Amino acid sequence: MTRIKDIHLLAFYVQKPRAGVRNFEAGWNKNPENIQYDERIEFTRGLSNKDRQYAGVILNLATKKVIYNKFGNQKTFDELFKYFLEAYPKYVINVMAQLDMPYLEQFIPKEEKELPESACTSETVDETPQTQ
Repeated sequence: MTRIKDIHLLAFYVQKPRAGVRNFEAGWNKNPENIQYDERIEFTRGLSNKDRQYAGVILNLATKKVIYNKFGNQKTFDELFKYFLEAYPKYVINVMAQLDMPYLEQFIPKEEKELPESACTSETVDETPQTQ
């Protein structure tokens, strides 16, 4: 019997100079305002050594654990998951809907309660141009 491997969300980051930064001058990269990060995510079953070596953030979506966070902050799984859900909703929802829909639903805003009828009424405005 084969064991199903856990599904992981991997985030990779590349540091590069912001547009307009004079990166030919010494010390340009010591100012954080001169740097931007490009982010790329992947979903994998299991982890390879290469994943562990190069990924900046690794989340185990099956066990709801932060495996690695290179930024050193103490963000919880829920905080990181919410960030990735908001940044990449199409991909995260697709994977989590198959894995754990009840967990995913707690991050999706509930529809607002029905508004009172007085708030829903509006006047109809005719915006067709008048010909003379």
